[in-house]
Amino acid sequence: KGIDREFYLLFSIFDENDSWYLTKNIETFTGDPSKVDENDADFKESNKMHAVNGYLFGNLPGLAMCKDDKVSWHLIGLGSHYDMHGVHFQGNIIDLRGTTRDGLALFPHLSGTALMQPDRVGTFKVVCRTFDHFVGGMKHLYEVSSCRNTTRGQQQHGAMRLYYIAAEEVEWDYASNKSSAPNIYNSSNELQVAAQTWGRTHMNSILCQLQKGKCILSSCWQIIQPLAIHSRPLLHAEVGDSVLIIFKNKASRPYSISAHGVEEVGSVKIVLSVSGEINIYRWNVPERSGPGKTDPNCITWVYYSTVNFVK
Repeated sequence: KGIDREFYLLFSIFDENDSWYLTKNIETFTGDPSKVDENDADFKESNKMHAVNGYLFGNLPGLAMCKDDKVSWHLIGLGSHYDMHGVHFQGNIIDLRGTTRDGLALFPHLSGTALMQPDRVGTFKVVCRTFDHFVGGMKHLYEVSSCRNTTRGQQQHGAMRLYYIAAEEVEWDYASNKSSAPNIYNSSNELQVAAQTWGRTHMNSILCQLQKGKCILSSCWQIIQPLAIHSRPLLHAEVGDSVLIIFKNKASRPYSISAHGVEEVGSVKIVLSVSGEINIYRWNVPERSGPGKTDPNCITWVYYSTVNFVK
């Protein structure tokens, strides 16, 4: 009652290696069945279909709605212990039992319902962000159309928040404080073995906040209500604010910066920053991205580079 659109999404890895029709499919759909090795690891992996409602790579039809529709998403998990899904809705937020989110965790043989009232027109992604599933094709599109005369978009009325962010390459030690490791882990022996095989220290790229030229680690930001307490180095803003990011790429490969829970102003596609380049990103913080009815006064969203989501 009171719902304009309902969608049912089944997230599951269908293993065609276990199909009764595997032999028939090999005979029908391969050029030379005699060259197919059913025990080959790559062949077996290619038969694992990371699907939503049985579809891969954006082929799921029918996910269409109007702006301001009241939409109910019924999400179902099915399969084995591999079917642990991080479902993410791009572009619009969802109400999950009174909390403001844009995604949820979905486990095998469990289901959940998320409510959405989209206020942005366009084509957006609904994907599983478990890396292996994402690469395997568990990513689709939903479309929001302007079907009726609606009210004007929300005007930003708050402050302009300015942050300086950089992408830097660092040598990251995964066990820099060895003295703090509990004795029960026999950490000295394990670290010695690790150092001899692959090493504790690796070159990685990080996003950090620049303050007086120094890099301060930061990987998420907060939307707060007035008088809420926050601590650095989180980026923070209030509903109605705009966030201006001056981003410098000090790494050797391209990066960008994008955040959940905001309206990104400007180009439809996120601007890519090549090595040494400085770009400006602006985010508006709409009211819908603030805390829900059962949220605390402050909620946290993540930001990261979208140049290569998996890496």
